[in-house]
Amino acid sequence: MLRDVFFNRAILAGTVFFLLMIVGAQLYSWHVRRTTDAELQRTDRAVRALENRTQTHTGADTVDTSRVDFEQAETSLENHDAQSTDDDTTGLPGDDTAPIDLSDAFLPDDSVLKEEQFSEEIPVSPYGFGPYPEVPAGYPLPLSIPWQWNEETIAALEKTMETSLREKGVSFTEFLKTNELMARVGIKLWNEGRHFDGITTSDQTGRFYPNEPDVLYVKWRETTLANGEVRRYMSQTIGAAISSVSIAAQDGRETPPDWLEIRSLDDGIAPYEFLGLNR
Repeated sequence: MLRDVFFNRAILAGTVFFLLMIVGAQLYSWHVRRTTDAELQRTDRAVRALENRTQTHTGADTVDTSRVDFEQAETSLENHDAQSTDDDTTGLPGDDTAPIDLSDAFLPDDSVLKEEQFSEEIPVSPYGFGPYPEVPAGYPLPLSIPWQWNEETIAALEKTMETSLREKGVSFTEFLKTNELMARVGIKLWNEGRHFDGITTSDQTGRFYPNEPDVLYVKWRETTLANGEVRRYMSQTIGAAISSVSIAAQDGRETPPDWLEIRSLDDGIAPYEFLGLNR
């Protein structure tokens, strides 16, 4: 019996303590909220008073830039600069100092312009040919542009051409130089509307020969037959169009096709003259 009474009193005391905790927490929360609201009201009044004082003292000198059109502002600066005359830079009577010209104040410094212009170096030829030309769209020989070759390609090419260049007495550097000239000539020809699918150079003439479908470059020679007849024949040809010329025509026993334009080897392209370059 006593145990039940004691147990009930303990429960009652715990319940009362719990209720007191809840009431205390609510009272403390109400006190904090009331104090915070009061502080916010005082702060808001102080801010408004400061804004009113600022507007009162500086309102006449303040410009609302939120409605200014930047494009109009820039244009007005340009117009002012364009319409300025000598009268604009003449000092007023009694002025001891000359007026300050602010027209250049909006222009970047020369050193800044130079840094911007040369921040990215334009790739140029190591052989003195100037900047590399842009490769036009549809160019038929995209893999023959030496300034687009990577180091691995150049190394493999040097190894492949080693024996051939040694036999001709030509250095690999000279070989690369010739290839750049050929690429430049090809790009210029293509931009001029001349279509081809390759370019050949001759060690004998030093000229370039674009492989055009209806053009054949020929070196002629003559021979005297047993009957005394002098016959002219093709001793050397450059151009894929030779496949359309019969053996008889090459030997001078027949006439070449009418559609074929036959040029002399001397009519090949002199690269430096064609490109306007100095040797």
